[in-house]
Amino acid sequence: MLAAAWSIALVNEPELAAQRGLVFAGGPFVLLAGLHARLGGYLHAPERERLLPLPIEPARHFQSARPAHRRGLALTIAAGVGAIAAATLPDVARCGWLLADFLWLALAAILIEPGIAGVAAYAGRRFPAGHWITEAQRFGAGGWTAEEAAVHLYAPALGIGLATLVAMPGQLTLARLAERGAASSQHWTLLAAPMLAAVLVRVTAGRLYAAGLWEAVPWLSEATRRLAGTGAPAPRPAFVAHMHNPVLQLGATQLLRLCPLLRLRLVALVAVSGWLVFRDLPPDAPRIALWCALAALWLSPLQVLARERRRNAALLAALPLPAPERTGRLRGLEGALLAPPAALGAFLFVRWL
Repeated sequence: MLAAAWSIALVNEPELAAQRGLVFAGGPFVLLAGLHARLGGYLHAPERERLLPLPIEPARHFQSARPAHRRGLALTIAAGVGAIAAATLPDVARCGWLLADFLWLALAAILIEPGIAGVAAYAGRRFPAGHWITEAQRFGAGGWTAEEAAVHLYAPALGIGLATLVAMPGQLTLARLAERGAASSQHWTLLAAPMLAAVLVRVTAGRLYAAGLWEAVPWLSEATRRLAGTGAPAPRPAFVAHMHNPVLQLGATQLLRLCPLLRLRLVALVAVSGWLVFRDLPPDAPRIALWCALAALWLSPLQVLARERRRNAALLAALPLPAPERTGRLRGLEGALLAPPAALGAFLFVRWL
């Protein structure tokens, strides 16, 4: 969604210099959008706490989180590349220069993001009284969360800020190449030196992670449980109780409790669909991408239904229910989720094509 909105801003700006500024300003936000999900496997994942008592080297913990991190980062970079391509093609030269700016930032993020996990692990421990990290923890926690967990609030954003700072000289060098076709040796030094610092961050990330893993994960898990509250489930809406089918009641309750902000997702999809319908011009690629992102956000609860299907089947297998209902599949709910984007997409198709 963020990449699609960024693409709309890019396509509405005709000047290359202004588009470069939008790439510099918007690229870090695209990287920041999925950062928590990408880095969750290093310290936040439940298996970290579960496997911590076993004799597993910290390097194995670090390596086990890297595949999901790489997949998430690749998806994020692909979304950014698609946003730039949708906004600039068929102007291949302009597209190439903007992609070079964004990919240089992406390279800095590839090197620095593992360092975020390393710093969070190292600084997520308890230090002696009077230590400067202890003072920083106390200041960052603000009294509303555990002091040892405060680093997890700031390290991700500061890491992306560092990646932006590292990439900035290289982006300025690329801008000079685009304007004048040549760059001095000083510019090439500015291009390479900060990236070497990013390589140093990447090399030391594993050592910092190993130094703090054993202490940081328990403190983080305790803070997470404390912020999660009592664990009491949200009250079930009244309309669910009026459903005659108990299996449908079960599925609707799971859907509402496991998929937050369903109404807001639907309102956003309908609002953007209405905007595209009443515009004087047909939707271009960035606006179509925004609509598709909102439709995917609305349809993402289908993954929850698929994940819960096996558990529901085990629960319902011994009950006196018809065979189709004992499978755990809820075709009615699946159809209700598929209907809004299908209807709105068909209406947009008829309206413009």
